[in-house]
Amino acid sequence: MNKLFLSIACTVVFFVASAVESAPIKAELFMPGGRSWKGSLIGRDGDWIEFSTGAGARPIRVGAGTIESLAFEVNIDSEKLSEMNSNREYQQIIDILDATLSRFADYSDISSNLTPYNSFLMELNYKVGNYKESLTTAKKLAQDDSTPDFQETGRIYLTLSLIGIGNIVEAEKVMHSFGWNAATLNASPATLYITAKILEAKKEYQKAIELAARIVALHSHSPEWMQPAELLCAELYTKLGKYDSAEEVINQIFMLYRDSDEDVAARKLKRQIATLRSQQETLNAD
Repeated sequence: MNKLFLSIACTVVFFVASAVESAPIKAELFMPGGRSWKGSLIGRDGDWIEFSTGAGARPIRVGAGTIESLAFEVNIDSEKLSEMNSNREYQQIIDILDATLSRFADYSDISSNLTPYNSFLMELNYKVGNYKESLTTAKKLAQDDSTPDFQETGRIYLTLSLIGIGNIVEAEKVMHSFGWNAATLNASPATLYITAKILEAKKEYQKAIELAARIVALHSHSPEWMQPAELLCAELYTKLGKYDSAEEVINQIFMLYRDSDEDVAARKLKRQIATLRSQQETLNAD
């Protein structure tokens, strides 16, 4: 997932929203046939959008369903975003993006240049455990075929978020509807990882380990899945009580992925294992 996250983070920018919510929103409106106008969105009345091209012209009313896409004008502070991301200030970034994107909420059903920002917000919400919020955005992206790469990311986080909220049955249905099957030889690392997470939720830890280990063995070129797969292996070994195996994987994470999210999670897991070992020794002593 790291590669997905970083690729989107490179695209995503930090918004500075200073205008009040009711103010006109500068945007370019694209219509079928290559027609487009630059101006401001004045407001919305149900299926009708009021758009002004400026220069004293009266606003025109355009059917929302006839609009091909919108390109909003936004302010950018990519350096600030990068700094916050490096400092793992994920919740702070979420709060800023939520506040900024809310200004465009009335037009969220129309394809726009906000897709990368929504995708980034979806990933961050999943990362910090806001699975319901991630799921809401993922559903929209998964249905939008105007940007195939973001649609695929939406599908991935749709299933992961369903697993996160504990709706395993629905997650399996969604996987089936997408034609994802971990049993095939050419199964993608994303499919293997998601299936492993489903098996983990079902407490089928050994089967989950086999799939996670398959990612590590066959998809070293995909660090966005290999790194979380290794962490998942460590977590699964811990749940099986195989602490030596878990710590072996943890030490590898320390060595290979220093200062990554997996590194942080692995250090927390190592402390948890130390506590479990201590509890086990106390029970054996009794």
